[in-house]
Amino acid sequence: MFNHVLLCTHGTDGAKKAEAFVFKKLEADPDLKVTVLTVLDEDWREMTGDDWLNSSKTHTTFLDHVENQMNEEIAEEWQRIKNSYPTAEQANFLQKTGPIAETITKVAEELGCDLITIGPYRKRKKFSIHTTGMGLKARMKNQDLHPLLPCPLLIAP
Repeated sequence: MFNHVLLCTHGTDGAKKAEAFVFKKLEADPDLKVTVLTVLDEDWREMTGDDWLNSSKTHTTFLDHVENQMNEEIAEEWQRIKNSYPTAEQANFLQKTGPIAETITKVAEELGCDLITIGPYRKRKKFSIHTTGMGLKARMKNQDLHPLLPCPLLIAP
């Protein structure tokens, strides 16, 4: 039915449900093409703190450090996926930075995907010192994504 699925994941519990759903389908249909997409929200570079104390070089060095850290976390997430689902070795893995909804739809169009899969809505957890799991915590509003969709959207159960 579908030939190329864009699986959007960022390591959260909801995204892991989408991963499980897609890779079970890939087991049943080995000809299915899967692209795993992780989007870094473009606004992460605008983080500020006590920047008035720092030079622009210090600020840039810190942002570069954070970017490297996020890239390492994404690589670890992708390895977790490959370890959890042997069929994930067949998938293409792609990382992009930009507005989440626009980036998802742009990538789906560019790759000719005929289905986008995301995880279900999840309630925001209250702050806790004991956080579990990594995962990028950026969220996307449905009303931002739906008008842009170039193909069907499946929200994994």
